[in-house]
Amino acid sequence: MAAIQDAVRRLSFPPSLILILLALLVLLMAPVLKPVSAYVEEPPPELRIYYDRRQSANFLHEYRVRVLVVEAPYGVADCWERLPNGTVVQLCPPVKDALVRIWYEELKELKEARTGQDGVASVDFRLWTMKATFRVEVYSEKGSTVQKIGINANPWFAIAYVCFAGMVSSLVFAVRRGLW
Repeated sequence: MAAIQDAVRRLSFPPSLILILLALLVLLMAPVLKPVSAYVEEPPPELRIYYDRRQSANFLHEYRVRVLVVEAPYGVADCWERLPNGTVVQLCPPVKDALVRIWYEELKELKEARTGQDGVASVDFRLWTMKATFRVEVYSEKGSTVQKIGINANPWFAIAYVCFAGMVSSLVFAVRRGLW
């Protein structure tokens, strides 16, 4: 036993060297042992744009672009929940008083609107092309977002107008020529 105590005494370091090694160890471990903050900063919510697909789009007629702007919290995949009875519930809150700019890209026409208390903004355009593309830009204090909306116009009203105009002109021609 005495031999072991003698070997330990020979290997022991002076107290000042032990204090220096402990201080160095604490300095090296400080970044690892830093206290974890209880407040974790979440990323800001994203703005999402939904548009009304039920609006009828007829060639050469007015088309109302209606968009709903909502604030989706981080990690939310879908802002809608379908209940068993068929009701659809909106989970994300609407963005009030956001500036909405809508570009009719084929004609380079711009119109602006503001969202109401329900987060809906609507703008009217006359569809002069069969395929219309609208670029919707939303600016609010919570951020901004851009989305493109493609619309295929229904040509049958325009075809009906042309057919009706042809029928009227042929009737007028027949009456003027006395062939009736």
